Amino acid sequence: MTKYPNLLELISYYPCGTPAVCDHAGIEPELLGAVLDGAEELTPVEIMGLSRLYGCPAGVLYHPGVIMLDMGRMKHHRMVKDVVSIHGQLLDMAAEGNRKAAQYINSNEWRYLEFTFSLLGNKLSYCHYLGVKKTFLNFVQWLAPAPKGRGLERM
Repeated sequence: MTKYPNLLELISYYPCGTPAVCDHAGIEPELLGAVLDGAEELTPVEIMGLSRLYGCPAGVLYHPGVIMLDMGRMKHHRMVKDVVSIHGQLLDMAAEGNRKAAQYINSNEWRYLEFTFSLLGNKLSYCHYLGVKKTFLNFVQWLAPAPKGRGLERM
């Protein structure tokens, strides 16, 4: 049994692979496997590297149990509304004729459905929320048009 259940959740839901996790923690993949199996512990420096990668407090990674969202709390309710809003942006882009957004929605709608079913079953973990939000946000930012550079105005 792992001492870092939230790290295990983050690895399964967050849109980065094992190489990125190992780079930010400053460890080798074999050590990461041993950490997830419960045979090794992470140092505070490695935990801080992972918390920067995932954008979460280090206490989340130290927590002995999986942190669950409580929809009775206004903060958690707003966090979920952010994900729904980002998903809505993707749907709007697809409705406006953006083919890449439509393809993404078709191939990744299961992520949103899984998120929604976890939410409705009151089984949505904080790490699941972070992973889905980051996945959708990355794609929305990738689809957004790049700002035009500054240039000389012609008279």
